[in-house]
Amino acid sequence: MLTRKAKLFLSLTAAVPLLFAACTDSSIFGPYGDVAGTYALTVFDGRSVPTTITYQPGDFPELFPSGGTIRWTDGTMALSRSGTFVETDNAIVTPNGEASQNASFVSNGTYTVNGTDFTLSAPAQNGRDTRFASGTLEFETINYSEDNGNGTTSAFEYKLR
Repeated sequence: MLTRKAKLFLSLTAAVPLLFAACTDSSIFGPYGDVAGTYALTVFDGRSVPTTITYQPGDFPELFPSGGTIRWTDGTMALSRSGTFVETDNAIVTPNGEASQNASFVSNGTYTVNGTDFTLSAPAQNGRDTRFASGTLEFETINYSEDNGNGTTSAFEYKLR
């Protein structure tokens, strides 16, 4: 018959490996293996995609000195297992009085996930300033908001394909 101490020792011997297994990365591909993938743009600047944003003269002078529209048609956010991302959002740009042109916003950088907290950061690139955004990643959906640099923020959503 086992003594009380022997039973305790045997139960701890069985439980300790399970505790260590629970504290390690469950993915053989690293800490981002569970969220890596390509997500499709579903919300741009708080609006369902596709969406058209109209700019008045002076709102966006470097692109639309006389005003115009941008129709955001689709996009992707590709998250790698190494903690990097590439975001590509596609649009049709139409300055007032001019022909429409296809355009893309492309940004790449790093991301982190801590529980459901999601952050992305990208160095200055493609003529744009450094980016930093935060939000959530849960139920195969990324939601984040980003400072526009003018006292306003924009909300975005991507869903795993």
